[in-house]
Amino acid sequence: MPSTDRAFANTYTSFDATLLTNDFQLCDPGIPEPVNILRIVNTSDVNVLISFDGIDPQDIIREYSDYELNFESNAEYPSDILLLPRYTKVWVAAEVNPGKAGDIYVISYFEI
Repeated sequence: MPSTDRAFANTYTSFDATLLTNDFQLCDPGIPEPVNILRIVNTSDVNVLISFDGIDPQDIIREYSDYELNFESNAEYPSDILLLPRYTKVWVAAEVNPGKAGDIYVISYFEI
């Protein structure tokens, strides 16, 4: 399908931070489209570990903060297209202690 240079938002997913444990739990079961922007918002009072394989932590989001990955702006060349693959899963875990309040949101945008 040819590119139309338009961006669209996927439906976001959320995870109740009161259910966080020190083990990774599935937060987004699979992003439905290859995305060029991935944003994760942490409205909880604990640091949240992020994993894309459910085993190893790949990133951390501090309490009451957000995190954005803009894949295309990180491409080696301006003409390159760099996307997070379709069906990528996002896993979350508490860094130290489970959260007492808040949510974790996975928000993504794709271009067609």
